[in-house]
Amino acid sequence: MRSRPAGLLQFVDELWKNFFLSFLQRGAFLRAALWPLHTGMSIEEVPECPATSEADFTTVQFLFRAYLMPLTYLFGIISNAINVVVFSQKSMRSQPVNWFFLVLSISDFIVLVSSFFVFSAPVYAEYSRDFNWSRTSVYLLVWFYPWAQTSHTMSVYVTILVSVHRYLGVCHPFLIRRISSSTAVKIVLISAIIFAFSVQHEPLVRALLVNPTALMLDSTYTVFYRNGAYTLVMFFLPFAILSYVNLRIIATLQMSHNMRREMTKCQRIRRDPTAPSETVIMKQDGCTVTSIESSANSNANDRKENGVTVMLVAITTEFLLFNLLAFATNIIELMKDHLTEFFGSGYSNAETLLVEVSSLFVNFNGASTIAVYLIFGSKYRAVFSRVSKKQKNLK
Repeated sequence: MRSRPAGLLQFVDELWKNFFLSFLQRGAFLRAALWPLHTGMSIEEVPECPATSEADFTTVQFLFRAYLMPLTYLFGIISNAINVVVFSQKSMRSQPVNWFFLVLSISDFIVLVSSFFVFSAPVYAEYSRDFNWSRTSVYLLVWFYPWAQTSHTMSVYVTILVSVHRYLGVCHPFLIRRISSSTAVKIVLISAIIFAFSVQHEPLVRALLVNPTALMLDSTYTVFYRNGAYTLVMFFLPFAILSYVNLRIIATLQMSHNMRREMTKCQRIRRDPTAPSETVIMKQDGCTVTSIESSANSNANDRKENGVTVMLVAITTEFLLFNLLAFATNIIELMKDHLTEFFGSGYSNAETLLVEVSSLFVNFNGASTIAVYLIFGSKYRAVFSRVSKKQKNLK
C-alpha cells in the first residue's frame, strides 16, 4: 500500500491530536479508542492526557441525553417525516405558504437526526466501553455537528420568513398579491438555505472543532464574536422580528374581527336584502384591514386564510416560548466570568442544568409542530387523513 507523504501525515496527526485533547477530553478508555484512529498508534502507545476517575458526563447530562432527548428525537423524526409527506402533496404545494412549512419540516427533521449523534451518541459510546462504538461516535459527531448547526439556523430563519409572509398577507393584502407566488417563495427559501450555510459553513465549523486555532481559543473572540454574534443572529434578531410581526398580526386580526361583527349587526337591520355587498378598507398603524360582505365562497376563503394565520401565530409563539430559555443561557454565557465569581462552584451545576433543559426545549419545539398543524390546520388534517387512508388501503 502506498504510504502517505510525511508532511500530510504530520498535519493529520496534529489535527486530530488537537481535536481529541482540546475538544472531547474523554476518559482513559475512550481516549485509547479514539487516538489510534488517525495516528496509527497501538493502544499501548497512546500518550497520557488529563483524566480523572469521575464520569465524563454528569448525572444530569446522562439523564437528559440518554433518556429524555432520545424520546424527543424519535417522536420528532417520525412527526416531521409525516409533515414532509403531507406538505409535499400537490394540493398543499399549490398554496405558497405551505412551501415554508415543507422546508421547515425538512430542516427540523435534519436538526433532530443530527442532534442525536451530537448529544446522545457520545453518552452511549462513553458508557458502553466499546472500542469500535467510541471511535465511530467521534466520526459521527464531527460530521453531524455542522449539519445540526446549519439546519437549526435554517429552521430559525424559515420561521421568520413565513411569519413575515403572513404579516404581509394580513396587514398588506394588496401588496402580497402582487409579489407573492410559488416562484418567489422558492427563491426566498433558496436564499435562506444559502444564508444558513454561509453562517454555519460545514468545512469551517468542522475545521474549528477538529483543529481549534489560537483565535478561536482567545477569550475576547469567544465573548464578542462567537457568543455575541451568535446571540445576535440566532436570538436577538429572530426574537425581535417574530415578536413584532406576531403582535401586528394579532392586533390586525382582532381589528378585523371587530369590524366584521359590527358589519354583521348592520346587515341584520338592512331593509333591502338585495343591496350589493360592500368592501370596507381601513388603515390603522400602517396596516390595511379589508372586510368584505360577500358570498359564502369568499367567507370560506377568509376562514381558510384566518386558519393558516392562527396556525402560524401558534407556531411562532411556540418557537418563542421554547427558545426563550436558550436565549437566556446565551446571555448568561456572556456574563459567565462574573457569575462564577459571585456564585462559586454552584454556578457550574446550575449552568449544566439550564443548558440541558434549554436543549430539550429547542428539540421539543422542532418535534411538536405536528400537534399545531393538526389542531389549527383544517387543510392539513384533511390531507393527513387522506394520506393515512391511502396507506391503509395499500396494506
